[in-house]
Amino acid sequence: MPLHLLGKKSWNVYNPENVARVRRDEAQAKAREEEEERRMQEVDAERRIQILRGERPSTPPPPPASPPSAAQHEKRSRKDEEPRRYNHKRRRLAGEDDTDRDIRLAREDAQLADGTRAELSRSKTSDAPLEDGAGHINLFPSEAGRAPVEKNAEAETEATEKKRKYEDQYTMRPSNAAGFSQSVGKAPWYSSSGREAPTPESMPGKDVWGKEDPMRKQREMARLDANDPLAAMRKGVKQLRTVEQERKRWNEERSRELEALKAEGREPSFWRGSNSMHLQTDSGMTEAEKRVRIGIIGIGITVIGAVIAHGGTIRIRIRIHILILVLVHIVIIAITMKTGMMIGGHLADHRTNGVILL
Repeated sequence: MPLHLLGKKSWNVYNPENVARVRRDEAQAKAREEEEERRMQEVDAERRIQILRGERPSTPPPPPASPPSAAQHEKRSRKDEEPRRYNHKRRRLAGEDDTDRDIRLAREDAQLADGTRAELSRSKTSDAPLEDGAGHINLFPSEAGRAPVEKNAEAETEATEKKRKYEDQYTMRPSNAAGFSQSVGKAPWYSSSGREAPTPESMPGKDVWGKEDPMRKQREMARLDANDPLAAMRKGVKQLRTVEQERKRWNEERSRELEALKAEGREPSFWRGSNSMHLQTDSGMTEAEKRVRIGIIGIGITVIGAVIAHGGTIRIRIRIHILILVLVHIVIIAITMKTGMMIGGHLADHRTNGVILL
């Protein structure tokens, strides 16, 4: 036969007494909430009426303390009913009745309260002097007015520097905008780029392993010349002068041949044919003209390479523009000279034909 012991336990939540107690507590709590709500509405209504009348609203009263629950009331009554035999202060002395004991205990409690009150009301005294270093009287000296403790300046400087170096590992300051760990007052890199040019003496003469490399300076100079459009411009001008000299020499030779043919009374071989307006083809070009064309093509390739390699630099762009202008002038001069030679040859052809006919 099973034993039904759960219903006989006082902490069983399904016992009729516990269920009734819970319902009673819920009803009391609901009644307290309704009463508190009603009281707050009355206070709010009274404050609104005072505001509408132009009066100063009164301070709302503090909320009432909630009454203790039944369990707390039982615990408090049980504690009050305990016998006081365990309190040794309430023990009577020899030849003392209850009245004398109560008077003595009350006097001791009063003395203890006076001592505690005096200790709490005692202000902290300061040993600071009334006069400062300048001789001024200060009735209320502060702790900050005292002389600071002397410190080691070198140690403080080293500690500050060490702290700054540690913070520089993960901190970005506005002073480091031009570069990290740069000397103060140093000119920026762009201020001296146009004034300082690399010289052979300033170029390193060692390789990456620190060994002597006598040909490194020559390679560096050759690389700079190859990447410098100004050097290509100088080369083009030099080739133009060479072409002009070759053309001048060719014109002189042609003039001498023409004079010799006129003296002999024969027609020049390059004037023969049905068309008197003869144009030279590539097969009849001189070596100088071929070199001019090759030079122009080489300069164009150099310009394209410079644009690809250094298109982002302002100085390179300016040099490229100048080089393009020079190339345009070279082409115009070559076309003009070619046209002049053709017109001159045509006129000479007509003159010679006229002389022969006469």
